[in-house]
Amino acid sequence: MKRLSIGIVGFGFIGRIHALAFVSLPFYYAELPYIPEVRGICTSQESTAQKVQEETGVSFVTHHFEELVHRKDIDLVVVATPNFLHLPVVLEAARAKKPVYCDKPLARNLEEAEKIQEAVTSQGIPFGMAFQNRFVPAILRARELVRSGFLGEIVRVRAQYLHSGYNDPLRPMSWRLDKERAGGGAFADLGSHLVDLIHYLLGPFKVESARGKTFIRKRPRASSEQELVDVLVDDWAEVLGVLDSGAPVTLEASRFATGSCDELRLEIEGTEGAIRYNSMQPNFLAVYDARRPAGPYGGERGFQRIESVHQYPYPNRIPGKFAIGWVRAHIACAHDFLLRLAGKPSLGATVEDGVAVQRVLEKAYALSGY
Repeated sequence: MKRLSIGIVGFGFIGRIHALAFVSLPFYYAELPYIPEVRGICTSQESTAQKVQEETGVSFVTHHFEELVHRKDIDLVVVATPNFLHLPVVLEAARAKKPVYCDKPLARNLEEAEKIQEAVTSQGIPFGMAFQNRFVPAILRARELVRSGFLGEIVRVRAQYLHSGYNDPLRPMSWRLDKERAGGGAFADLGSHLVDLIHYLLGPFKVESARGKTFIRKRPRASSEQELVDVLVDDWAEVLGVLDSGAPVTLEASRFATGSCDELRLEIEGTEGAIRYNSMQPNFLAVYDARRPAGPYGGERGFQRIESVHQYPYPNRIPGKFAIGWVRAHIACAHDFLLRLAGKPSLGATVEDGVAVQRVLEKAYALSGY
């Protein structure tokens, strides 16, 4: 079986997650089209590159992404950098005619996203995105129910993505808080997942209004400095829209939700049924069937918990009865991209999906003043 040599550009938290996802594939799936191996890693500094090599044993490290991208022994480029580097890394990969697997959001703004789309389309290279929430079994089951018409006519959609890591006013600036490097705040970071999920499950929607708030407007420039600098991105955002059918859509993203860890909530209500999902209880999808008879004490009405747990279909190797974990969806997303590379059917986000999400982000930020 052919080996697929992977080069990862950016090796912070999410770069390590992508590395873990790809190298885990042979242990999770049968009949892989390729055996993936991480052969090269690029970090931002020479010292961190050397440290990564010591920690991981990977054969090649560098702090120049061009050097990694153009190596003949690198077959696939994984982009796990801060947002402002997505465009230059993808453009270089396109010049080298290398497939790309890119973290979200696609870019800092719509202009950059469209440049990425043009580059990968003109070169005809396979491109995928790490919108891994598509691959949670409960979400895959929700998609089946929506597509089967189980819900009837959709009447309301609400989605929230809640974090609480930014409540501390002494938390220093980072690229995620820097508008120039991130392009946006909570809505770009977390809301991009919500936008993609709505597109994936229900189709496009029109943004009608948006608002945001920055709770801590000045932060230390660095942990070792007392100088405060302005924060110009949103800590919280709410976006209102409407599906093509006319159903209202409400999206909320917060990095200031006290008590929340990594909580993605989704509610879809229709004339015949409803579904609810919460990423903190990812093993179950709550489903309501309005066709069931009402009666005294509720009759047969009520939300049912479907035990989606680890129930991936073959060629998943792991028995489905075990609890699902956050990383497992990343593994499934990486597996889907291998299928795309092999010319097989794929459910993963494309560059077109990334641009569609970016278009919503652009409109929302224009309306909210960010």
